[in-house]
Amino acid sequence: MKKIFKYAMMFAAACALSLGVTACGDDDDDNPDNKKTAEQQKLESMKAITQKYLDDVVYPTYTNLANQSQVLYDLINGLKTQLKAGTKVKQSDIDAICTAYKKARAYWEESEAFLYGAASDFDIDPHIDTWPLELDVLAEDLKDNAKIANLDGANGIEWARTEGNLTPENLGFHGIEFIFFRNGKNRDVAIFNNDAVEDDSNFAGLDVSGKEEVIFAAAVAGDLRDKCFQLEVSWLGNKAQADHIARINACKQQNVEEFKTTVEKNGLSYGEDMLAAGQSNSTMKSWRTVMETILVSGCSNICGEVADQKMGQAYRATTSGGTSTHIGEDGKPEEDDANYIESPYSYNSFTDFKGNILSIQYSLYGAAGATSAQKNSIMDYLKTYAPEKANTLDNKLKEAIAALDACLNSGKAFVQAPGAVVVKEAMDAIGDLDDCINETANWILMN
Repeated sequence: MKKIFKYAMMFAAACALSLGVTACGDDDDDNPDNKKTAEQQKLESMKAITQKYLDDVVYPTYTNLANQSQVLYDLINGLKTQLKAGTKVKQSDIDAICTAYKKARAYWEESEAFLYGAASDFDIDPHIDTWPLELDVLAEDLKDNAKIANLDGANGIEWARTEGNLTPENLGFHGIEFIFFRNGKNRDVAIFNNDAVEDDSNFAGLDVSGKEEVIFAAAVAGDLRDKCFQLEVSWLGNKAQADHIARINACKQQNVEEFKTTVEKNGLSYGEDMLAAGQSNSTMKSWRTVMETILVSGCSNICGEVADQKMGQAYRATTSGGTSTHIGEDGKPEEDDANYIESPYSYNSFTDFKGNILSIQYSLYGAAGATSAQKNSIMDYLKTYAPEKANTLDNKLKEAIAALDACLNSGKAFVQAPGAVVVKEAMDAIGDLDDCINETANWILMN
């Protein structure tokens, strides 16, 4: 998945301010004791915010994602076993997989306000969540008997993720999505029982069976599960589930480099690194750096991605006739793509986008699933020290979610109407939220 950082210069300036403001807290003035006491109270609040953010947002989200990815893999692998045994499968088997997929997908989207850290450092995000697919290549892969044999072998999961064996774009969520969803619906069981023909034009004349598609999906789902386990272990360290730690250790035996789980600088888990803010062994220079990371690297980053990339590419390309451009990660113009549409087979795009903004809500409110500010949350901090800013930020958040609800209630999926007015309105609302998040981060750094 492509990333965009709208506020690169602002982020750099904020980093400098973070160090400067922290130092100012210890400067002498007319009443140094009172000033230090006020500053210390803020820092203690930020420490408490960080602990709650990890305990109630990051850790449970990644734990739930890991558990649900296991459920998804087990169901697909079970389907593969049935098909290989010649057993006719039922529509309820396919529906169960589709339900499990959407649950795992929801946890993933609700984690995207903290893509910084392991998801980015270890390239887990692009590995499991890239689009659009290379369907012509997938079709050729699935008619290749040698590749199917490797995918179906004892080391099929490892083979699937090994560079050069499969096209990277076809791994992860969207490769699985293509197998089990079409046109916004769960696929008909007939395709898996070989009572119907694959109807995607890329597969015409290739005689690919439903069993071969499921063999591919099972290996990819196993890889997805392992990557979700890696996220969990990377953040929770030895607090992660023991069997998940064991699985990651087994994966390391296959490829140590690919399954790193600790911060390179210090060997700490990502949660431990954040909680050690201000200490010499942490990558976080201060508690204000932590707040900056959550708000700018996390919340602002996903705002920019949703508005400018996930929605923006298809919207601009559609409304301009395919000639528009956006600014890429390297700062250079890139042509927009009308086919750059997330979740086009399940019609889950707007739900994905809302999940991304909910991940911001939970980060600000201090708990996964929270609908209001919790004690020891960033929003609670703002209500104490800058109530007007808290009110503005809360309103912008609600407006962004309402705009996405309007998209969901529009009667059409994103893939059906990427140039709709409601799409532009949602992009604008998310952009306004992004601006407000960055303004809030700057205020916290300077006060």
